[in-house]
Amino acid sequence: MNYTKKQIADALDYAVLKPNATPADIVRAAHLVKTEGIRSLCVAPVNVGIARLYAEDIAAVVGFPHGNTIPTVKVLEASLAVSHGATEIDVVINYGHFLSGKLQTVKEELTLLVNLFKPMPVVVKAILETCYYKPDQIHDVCRLCVDCGVDFVKTSTGFADIGFSDSGATPEAVKIMVNAVRGSKTEVKASGGIKTYPDACMYLDLGCGRLGASVFEELLP
Repeated sequence: MNYTKKQIADALDYAVLKPNATPADIVRAAHLVKTEGIRSLCVAPVNVGIARLYAEDIAAVVGFPHGNTIPTVKVLEASLAVSHGATEIDVVINYGHFLSGKLQTVKEELTLLVNLFKPMPVVVKAILETCYYKPDQIHDVCRLCVDCGVDFVKTSTGFADIGFSDSGATPEAVKIMVNAVRGSKTEVKASGGIKTYPDACMYLDLGCGRLGASVFEELLP
C-alpha cells in the first residue's frame, strides 16, 4: 500500500537520541515535529523540558539504552520526565532478566509504570530489543507486556551491539509481535533501521501503529 506524507507523519516518533545531541539539535527537531505534524519527538529525559517549549507531544526514553536499571529508578526517571512535559514513555525492559527466565523484574517495572500513569493521558511503550530473542521469546514477552497493560510493544532501541546483525526492526520480529498482541489494546511500534519510504510502508502494512526513526524526509513518498 502507498502512504501519504500525512499518514507517515501521523505514525512517526522522530528520535533524537544520540548521546552527543545538543540543545540546538533538540530545538531543530522540535520545530520539525511541530511544522510537519509528526506524531511525537522522542528524546532523553534531560531534553524533555527544552523539547516541550517547541513541540507538544514528547516521548521520553527510560532505562535507556540497556534496560538494566532498578525498577524504582525507572519509575522515578519516568515520573520526572512526565513532570517536565513528556506525554509518552518509551521504557527499555530488563531484557537480560527476561531472557534468563526472571520475569518478575519485567512485570514489576511495567506494572508500576502503567499503574502510575493510569489517571493521566500518558502512553507507555515497552522497548524489547528483539534482536536478542528467539521467535517464541518475542511472542512470550509481547504477551507479558499485554498482561501488564502497556500501550505499545517496540522492537528496538537502535543502540544494540554495533556488530549484531539485524539489530533494529525486522519484518520477522514485527509479524510475531503483531500476532502476539492481536485482540488486545496493545499496539506495535517498529523502530531501528527504518530509513526509506519502502521501509515505512512495509512496517505500516504489517500492522504497526507507530514507527521510530531518526529521519523524516527520507521516509516520504
